[in-house]
Amino acid sequence: MPSAARTCPCPRVPRRWPTLLAALAALLLAPAGPAAAAPGTGAVPAAGAPAPETATAAARPPAAAAPHCVLAAGARQAPRCFATFPAAIAAATGGRVTTAPATPAVAVGDAAFTAALQEAPSTFASVVVGIEYADLNYGGASLSMTAPGRCDNSMDVDYRFSSLPSGWNDRISSFRSYSNCAQQLFRGTSYSGGALTNIVSSLSYVGSAANDQASSITFN
Repeated sequence: MPSAARTCPCPRVPRRWPTLLAALAALLLAPAGPAAAAPGTGAVPAAGAPAPETATAAARPPAAAAPHCVLAAGARQAPRCFATFPAAIAAATGGRVTTAPATPAVAVGDAAFTAALQEAPSTFASVVVGIEYADLNYGGASLSMTAPGRCDNSMDVDYRFSSLPSGWNDRISSFRSYSNCAQQLFRGTSYSGGALTNIVSSLSYVGSAANDQASSITFN
């Protein structure tokens, strides 16, 4: 007598399992994508997001290749900027001073350079009334301020710079005045927000309360 057919006690396998298993295998075998960069390891910000900057980088003049600029009193156009300090001084003096030292910091201590800027013949179309520096001790990038003539001997304001050009707002750390002038830094544009310094001819460091805070300047 034939034996009775044996039945399997195992549960039935759902028909969709082969499809699910194949999808799982494909996922496991797929190449891994690039891992997210850890903070501080050179992560690139998303498109349209501003790159992280230090306080110094944020205030850096816009053209790193032309860090030495010249701005005329009352000028409505952007400042003229140059790759070297001597080129900026030559432009600021209308070509009179072409032998400026290579760096602003050296120029401050150069007696011949100072004497050249202090000259006051009436034939000059403009003179340098002051030079602003991005770093303390007259270092770093420079902004030469020019005006039609020397300052007089009174304490009234002779020249005004109601705002500073792009890259120079909240940037000044030291300054040196020329052409019989002294200067005063103000916190806000149009001399608002209070004076940051006294009226003085030069400061090798404007002080922690005024450092990288100036937005306008007067020359007396």
